[in-house]
Amino acid sequence: MQEKILRILINAGKNGILQEEFTKKYGISKSTVSTILSKFEDEGKIVRKRVAGKSYRVWHVEYSPFPIPDVLRVGIGRATEYPAVLLAYKDSDYPKIELKIYKNAFTLTKDLAEGYLDVGCSPLITQVLFALVYRNIKIRAGCGFRGGGIALRVSNPKIFGSSELSTMEFSLRTYIEKTGIDAQIRYFPSPDRMIKALGSGEVDAIAIWEPFVTELSQRYKIIRFEELFGRYPCCTLATNMQTENSKEVREFLKIYKNAVEQLEERKDEAISLEAKFLRIKKARIEKAFYGFDYDWKLDMNVASKFLEEFGLKLTNASKARIFNLL
Repeated sequence: MQEKILRILINAGKNGILQEEFTKKYGISKSTVSTILSKFEDEGKIVRKRVAGKSYRVWHVEYSPFPIPDVLRVGIGRATEYPAVLLAYKDSDYPKIELKIYKNAFTLTKDLAEGYLDVGCSPLITQVLFALVYRNIKIRAGCGFRGGGIALRVSNPKIFGSSELSTMEFSLRTYIEKTGIDAQIRYFPSPDRMIKALGSGEVDAIAIWEPFVTELSQRYKIIRFEELFGRYPCCTLATNMQTENSKEVREFLKIYKNAVEQLEERKDEAISLEAKFLRIKKARIEKAFYGFDYDWKLDMNVASKFLEEFGLKLTNASKARIFNLL
């Protein structure tokens, strides 16, 4: 019966399930449900919250939109700009720290805004947009600077590929606007899918990040976005406001800051961690490692200027609400 209840919760995913539905929908007695759920709570397998009156909603711990005691949930994208985050993950000595790797920045940042992550690293532009809408994200530090560009299959591209609501998309749109190209953008859920579309001729060019920029430079002409914007902040580290001031988050930020400052001397260790968690061959990461600049320091003026390039001029009140920089 315990396995059945766990399976129901896993299948319920982020929606969770009302406790009474175990009886009404699945025919499990109330006493059995109560006993098993109490056991699961003690074991840290579920999260249970009162939603109305005596009604409770239950989530499997993997899908909890609430902080989990003694657990820190960290999310990064499948890009090589987070070596210091992986070092911090390794250096942390929490009872439990969970690392989640995402295929795209949109899903990662949405999970951070909705409380499924405590710490998330994704494009600055994406985090700002979600912070404006959800009002539940605080940007705390820098991650990767530079690191993106356009790979062109033809000299006069008309169809571009990009990830959605990302630094790549907004940089690409700025490039299209400045060059006066009559072009359209198609969105892809992952870098692998985008690269495949470029090779097959489905698109003429793609906006993509490291280590893929360096790899594609062997076959295609590359226009690096730093040629347009200089040393721009690509991705940043943000926290969900439910856990922003928790002991776990404060400690992780301290460890992350130290990891960035040690990155050059721990480069080989960091590359090995990226190869392991991102499932990218070590040699590929080594070639592209310096495609990004890595820094925890994020200058507010630099961030504001970069956002204004994309038409996002934040008020001082919005800046104070969105940013709480180290």
